[in-house]
Amino acid sequence: MDFSAWTNAAFAAVAVFGLVLFGLSLLAVRRAPSPRMGLVATGFLVVALQGIVIAILLFTGGAPLDLLLFLSAIFEVLLLVVLFAATLVR
Repeated sequence: MDFSAWTNAAFAAVAVFGLVLFGLSLLAVRRAPSPRMGLVATGFLVVALQGIVIAILLFTGGAPLDLLLFLSAIFEVLLLVVLFAATLVR
């Protein structure tokens, strides 16, 4: 069974869901501006960017698996840093 179509669809869904959450968090920042909400919005943007970048690389088929895993790990570390910063903001 070929999972490449399912993989592309999954990463595209992650990207769309991340963009929707980013849009909703921007609305929340406009209603109640706070640095913490801004960092959460940035975290959702990182998730959306990860989905977009990985889906494009999977769709084009030109990237080796180790590069995809490395980029995914970088996005995950960036997300953890942003969310950790959100917990430190008062």
